[in-house]
Amino acid sequence: MAEKAHAIVRLLRWLIALIFLAAVLTVFVYSPFYAKTILWVLNHAVNVQVDPIAAQSQKTGRLSLESNLEPGSPEWVARRAYLYEVNQSLQDGHAENFIELQQRYEMLQQMIAEQKLEEATPELKLEAQAQDSDENSSDENSNEEEPPAIDFMQQFQQDENEPLFQQYREFLTKNENLTHITNLHGNNVQEKFESPYVLQRPAYQPHAIVILGGGLTIGKDKHDIVPNLYTVKRLEQAVQIYNSHHLPILLSGVEAPYMQKWLDQHHIQAQFLENRSMNTCENTRFSSLLLQKQGGAPTVFLITDAYHMPRSRELFAKNGIRTIPVVSPLPNALTPWQPSRQNWMHSRRANYELLALIYNKLLGERNCREIP
Repeated sequence: MAEKAHAIVRLLRWLIALIFLAAVLTVFVYSPFYAKTILWVLNHAVNVQVDPIAAQSQKTGRLSLESNLEPGSPEWVARRAYLYEVNQSLQDGHAENFIELQQRYEMLQQMIAEQKLEEATPELKLEAQAQDSDENSSDENSNEEEPPAIDFMQQFQQDENEPLFQQYREFLTKNENLTHITNLHGNNVQEKFESPYVLQRPAYQPHAIVILGGGLTIGKDKHDIVPNLYTVKRLEQAVQIYNSHHLPILLSGVEAPYMQKWLDQHHIQAQFLENRSMNTCENTRFSSLLLQKQGGAPTVFLITDAYHMPRSRELFAKNGIRTIPVVSPLPNALTPWQPSRQNWMHSRRANYELLALIYNKLLGERNCREIP
């Protein structure tokens, strides 16, 4: 009987100890210290060293929207001249020239567009007159054969591009102030152009702003789909970075079209939308592929929350891109010390990322498509 009583006492002691440990753990999880501890583990468990082989796909660093310029066109020649001067500046170690080169390149693009418009106006009038004349003399010329059309682009040889190429190079490297410059067509330009972003920069500098989607939700009207609070916080952070750096924006995730609608309210247009990815692995893989196709971005600003950041940085590094972390806050901040329900949201995010990281380390990336 005494032994049975002692066994019951021991069992009660164990139960009390377990209840006490569970209570301590619960308080710890609801405190700010649990999430901070897991975040420390996450930051020290990942490897953000860029894969040197994958980095070759991004090394050119010529991020551009101009992927469909017609070979031989003035825009194409201007682009060649611009990239030539950028590469020359890189070789000479004059990275400080990039901003001015970009400003001059934008002026050059505007002048080419204005010249095309001036040339097109009289041509349209002549075309209208020619149509009237053709209608009046259609019977007389019905038996005559039309001369074969001349393909001027086929006749546009490389040596014919050279004078224009050199002219554009000279314009891009003039030692004149941008506030007072005479353009190639004799018009006086008084405005100083602000560069929206630099198409090519040194590899260690950020080339773009990448924002990872954090989810969607139903709008207040119960009909529209809108970014959830996690995504909104990331977009708010992106607006600040964009206003200070003016780099091209890449929105990543199925949330991308809805993220752009949010940015429209702030008069900001993302240059690249990657809207196929369904998870973090696909976010990083598809975004890297998109940047590679657009000319390469060896370094980017990466915007996501603190718990998602370590794993995202590691995956971008595997895809050849170095990331500069820009941490966006969660909808509710951690309390200074006392346990609270809002701390549980941080602890839950930390737990998810820790389990995802462990899973990836042990089993590798799964449910991650190779191509969009």
